[in-house]
Amino acid sequence: MDSLEYLNQISKSNRPVKKVRGETSKATIIKIAAAGIVLFVLLIAFGSLLGNLNSKVGDTTKQLYFRTDQVNSTIRTYNKSLKSSRLRAIGISLQTVLTGASNQLKDYYSSKGTKSENLKLTGKTASDEESLISNLNLSLENAKLNGILDRTYDNQINLQVSLLLSLTSQVISRTNDKKLLAIVEPLYTSLSTIHENLEAYSNPGD
Repeated sequence: MDSLEYLNQISKSNRPVKKVRGETSKATIIKIAAAGIVLFVLLIAFGSLLGNLNSKVGDTTKQLYFRTDQVNSTIRTYNKSLKSSRLRAIGISLQTVLTGASNQLKDYYSSKGTKSENLKLTGKTASDEESLISNLNLSLENAKLNGILDRTYDNQINLQVSLLLSLTSQVISRTNDKKLLAIVEPLYTSLSTIHENLEAYSNPGD
């Protein structure tokens, strides 16, 4: 084999092999189908995530409605028995805020066709909420009987305001509903102010 033949042979062996058009089309179809399947799975996952998020928003909002109503009832019961006029004033402010928020949330659900009797909590959430309010009322009742209502009221209501702030924050972070945000964002601001007032009452020297 002379050098020219040798070079020609090498050149032939290094040339790319032409793919048959049918094979190329088949590979393209497979890729497109695979991409479609992946996209379909992603859409299902996103839809499921969105559904769970909406469900969580609804549950947390109902919990917030229940909590505002129950804490408000407790304040109405014990606020008038407080000795400190300053603490009573803070309690009245909180009562006004919670009454407004509770009514707004009730109207919000009513506009969506949900009746107030359907806003009741169920399962573990209902049990936890009932236990929380029951312990709060028991603590305040014992404090009233033992002549230490003001101090206990300050501690317990401060805790309840902190918990309400947490619930309100969860709703804000999970929803894009403008009507709902128009209720919970001002509520969060008002609760923050009341929390600051309670802290100032608890720590007058700071």
